[in-house]
Amino acid sequence: MDTLTTKQVTELNGLNTRTKRMLFGSKIKSIIDTLNLGMGEKGPTGDKGATGDKGATGDQGLPGDHIPAGTPVNAVNATKVLTISGVVIDGETVTIGTDVYEFAADVALTVVEGNIAVDINASTVKATDNLTVDTNPTAGDTMTIDTKVFTFVPNGTANADGEIDVETLLADTQVNIVAAIKGTDHNDPHPSVTCGDAFAVDALAITALVGGVAGNSIATTENFTAGTNIFSAAALATGADCTAANAVTALVAAITASDTQGVGAVDGNGDTVELTADVAGVAGNTIVLGETMANGAFAGAAVLLSGGVDGTVGAQWDALLDASYLYVCVAANTIADKNWRRISLGAAY
Repeated sequence: MDTLTTKQVTELNGLNTRTKRMLFGSKIKSIIDTLNLGMGEKGPTGDKGATGDKGATGDQGLPGDHIPAGTPVNAVNATKVLTISGVVIDGETVTIGTDVYEFAADVALTVVEGNIAVDINASTVKATDNLTVDTNPTAGDTMTIDTKVFTFVPNGTANADGEIDVETLLADTQVNIVAAIKGTDHNDPHPSVTCGDAFAVDALAITALVGGVAGNSIATTENFTAGTNIFSAAALATGADCTAANAVTALVAAITASDTQGVGAVDGNGDTVELTADVAGVAGNTIVLGETMANGAFAGAAVLLSGGVDGTVGAQWDALLDASYLYVCVAANTIADKNWRRISLGAAY
């Protein structure tokens, strides 16, 4: 191990009044020289310290009588891991402090007021069905999508929610059907589905507003006079939920963009989200956690971040010594800082 030069000893001794008083540089040199030459030999400090004081070898052995005994610690940030073990669905939530993150699988990213949307819309598949109307409906015909019933009425009489005018031409009636489902006429928009902008070869695509398997339970039935006017199935189909991997990516992005609790998030090993308090120390251990997920859980069913440790308070160049290390505080250290460094004392030889 290289020893300190006379210049380095001088600089360390003269950093401040504390280091002058304890001859900090001389003592560090003494330790290094002792490690190099063995505890029973005289250190190579024959020249005097730069301040004119006697070199640090005036003391015998390790300078434990001048450096206080102790083992300082650097601050540690509180953490916790959320594992997502399966698909994630619209409306499930993750809570961090007072921030509530809600997974949203619709284009509008609809969430409970006050919640933070986690965008999984593009990571889901929306259930669909086709409505074929190739013959102009008869007044009194009905069709039902989910729980909303649409009734066809004589031209010019539609004015209530759910009523559709039967025009003279089929093409015009088809326009009215699209407007009724979308709610661009006198009708309210359908709460569960939307549709294409127009019929294509007398067929209209009906699509769930919210992506996921839940859309497959939206029933579609009809009571048309013309037997060729019909839905392609009794319910929407092919909806699929968000995968765990995509949910992790979306949640990390939402936390990074919207956190107000001083907690960061990264994509961890496997399908996990690693949460870390921004400020180190035990204060992070009070940050509340929660989830309402069928396939998500915090490690150990945790309800708080944990593992945060307060650092040992110290002024710049404070030193402490234990049986294994010499510790030096390289900058002022609060309970939230990590400025302690250590030098191994090595083993006798």
